[in-house]
Amino acid sequence: MSQFAWREPVATLNGMLEGLEAEVVRGDTSTTGLEEFKSGLDDLRLRAWSLLTAASSDDPHGFQERFRTRRGIDFCRALNTDLQTGRLSGRAPELPDLAAAARDLAATVKRTTQKPRKGRGKGFA
Repeated sequence: MSQFAWREPVATLNGMLEGLEAEVVRGDTSTTGLEEFKSGLDDLRLRAWSLLTAASSDDPHGFQERFRTRRGIDFCRALNTDLQTGRLSGRAPELPDLAAAARDLAATVKRTTQKPRKGRGKGFA
């Protein structure tokens, strides 16, 4: 397996963070895109952790699948709770897209996890 060159991407991320810190020090408190950047870093951190853990697993691919699925479950539950409690308002323009994505995901999960019913062979209607 080839070695991933860690120093360059880490240096790039550090440079980006230093640039953002410098902007804040200069008084630019605009956070446009900062939340997405933080979310991306959070995701990167969690995925890197899962890769480290999967590498020592008997079934690395299965571990990765379960990890991603559990993250999805946690994220969906947190969004649901936040919407129900009012922590997230119903005003976000992305909510209809979120609902559509959730419906698509639910339908795909249902299709891929359905097993043929027993007793549906010959002689059954």
